[in-house]
Amino acid sequence: MDIARTEAFVEEALGRWCKPSRAEHSRSVAAMAERLCGRFGLDPELGRLAGLAHDIAKDKPLAEQWTEARAAAATPDLGFIAAAVARMEAEPAFADKIIHGPAAAAILCRDAGLLDADILEAVAYHSSAAVEMRPLAKVVFIADKIEPRRPYLTEADRAAAATLGLDELLVHALGLSISWLRRNDRAIAQSTIDLYNALTKREAAK
Repeated sequence: MDIARTEAFVEEALGRWCKPSRAEHSRSVAAMAERLCGRFGLDPELGRLAGLAHDIAKDKPLAEQWTEARAAAATPDLGFIAAAVARMEAEPAFADKIIHGPAAAAILCRDAGLLDADILEAVAYHSSAAVEMRPLAKVVFIADKIEPRRPYLTEADRAAAATLGLDELLVHALGLSISWLRRNDRAIAQSTIDLYNALTKREAAK
């Protein structure tokens, strides 16, 4: 995999499809994912690339996002995209807000020739998450929730990013997301609540 070439594709996509604030958020997530990968023994370059790419489809027309995601879901070698799309279609009230993850993974695969399953999964699941995710997907989900531009972060949250284990930090990041939704009177998908409960139960059993 030519990381430099793929990163150049992503940077061009950010400039062409995304509003400036989205591009800056993506670069901040990339930096955080790179840092967390170094902390958890993963390849920092893969973390940076996945973080940079996670939102490239979010400002595209919604119909295009669904077309991209469903096309990839029909590809036999991209089962995790199919699983992500199926989970979203099961909760149509929330699906439109998070389909950009699978859509972004589809674009990376088709247009950038990216076949790395770890990166594609991380991008596909960065909004919805799943109980069984590879470590890189966990890192990108966390980085998206705790990147420094997030206004709800506290010093305790920043300390958690430097001290908690990967699965503990995943639960913490998911909790931050749920708390933000509640404070802002936003509906919370049942799958998100179920995921938080499952992860919390698993951590408590360790």
